Amino acid sequence: MQSKFYPYLAFDNAKTAIAYYQKVFGATDVYRLSPKPEQAKTFGLPADADLDNLTMHGGFTVLGVKVECADAFGHSAKPSDQITLMIDIDSEDETSAQAADAFYQQLVDSGEVEITMPFAEQFWGGKMGQFTDKFGVHWSLHSSPWSIAYDHQNN
Repeated sequence: MQSKFYPYLAFDNAKTAIAYYQKVFGATDVYRLSPKPEQAKTFGLPADADLDNLTMHGGFTVLGVKVECADAFGHSAKPSDQITLMIDIDSEDETSAQAADAFYQQLVDSGEVEITMPFAEQFWGGKMGQFTDKFGVHWSLHSSPWSIAYDHQNN
């Protein structure tokens, strides 16, 4: 079976969130679609809604991981303590390992995330860190040798 799994986040204003992730996380491959007037009715939006400020679908990439998002459109966009988005990096790939270290330092330097666990070596031989962004989304950054970590799953 061929399939992919993407986190899909809802925000009070995804346009603002996407700008935040560009600035703080260095998000790339950014796109955003605003609803057209005919779609606004489907979302139950008032006739005078500022459609250019609304997002019916958007997304971005962080360290090669694709994240999708949209406005909550009248629903509550509350974060959950049940879910953490983990970005897993192959530490055997020097470029990827350096990108993970630079990404973490960028987050620290931004002062715009709450570091809940510094990105550091762990007892299992990898590095891991955790942080929460300004929207209450929990993230984990993990780096380990994939040749070792994933070999166990294939046996």
